[in-house]
Amino acid sequence: MTDSTPTDIGRLETAEHPENLRRIAIEPLTRVEGHGKVTLLLDHDNRIQQARLHIVECRGFEKFIQGRPYWELPVLVQRLCGICPVSHHLAAGKAIDQLAGVDQLTPTAEKVRRLMHYGQILQSHALHFFHLSSPDLLFGFDSDIGQRNVVGLIERHPDLAKQGVLLRKFGQEVIRVTAGKRIHGTCAIPGGVNKSLDSSERNYLQQDLPQMIRWGQEALSLAQNLFLEAR
Repeated sequence: MTDSTPTDIGRLETAEHPENLRRIAIEPLTRVEGHGKVTLLLDHDNRIQQARLHIVECRGFEKFIQGRPYWELPVLVQRLCGICPVSHHLAAGKAIDQLAGVDQLTPTAEKVRRLMHYGQILQSHALHFFHLSSPDLLFGFDSDIGQRNVVGLIERHPDLAKQGVLLRKFGQEVIRVTAGKRIHGTCAIPGGVNKSLDSSERNYLQQDLPQMIRWGQEALSLAQNLFLEAR
């Protein structure tokens, strides 16, 4: 964490009289997938007058997709990320729906896309909470950094670490049966989807669903308790 100069923030400064505020840059961010930083503007009483999250990676996909057939976009842009490709896949899917003049999906296509995104949300949140955030929350921000990591979590809270792995696995399986692959699927096409769930895939997901719901509720309760204890 370092003091930064006004040029580091530039036009993003919207607080009143930023020239009178102290600038703090937290870089690099940890416990995230990718690269980023946070900049803060503090007054003389160390009260935050402005906070900004900066995603500093330049991926260039806006240029990569220029001149490509529009139906390729959902497959191309999801290469932005190996953790959240579904989000990019479906965002591009919605864009090409508009290009194809589709205002409303069929009920089946709507449900398949929505289920796919629920799988994405589950696996991403499980990764973030159990493996990235929980070591800080469970051990404390001032604890030994040699322990405050996923290895320390496995040693001290093995059941919790296992739940995180299995919740993420279930989310990835939801993505697989809807998108065709766990990472970089091909489901969203102009106006709908190219895959539906058969009865065996539906039953496969349903058999583990009650356990996943219980673990998700327990994780929510744990997060609430940790938050209340820290207040």
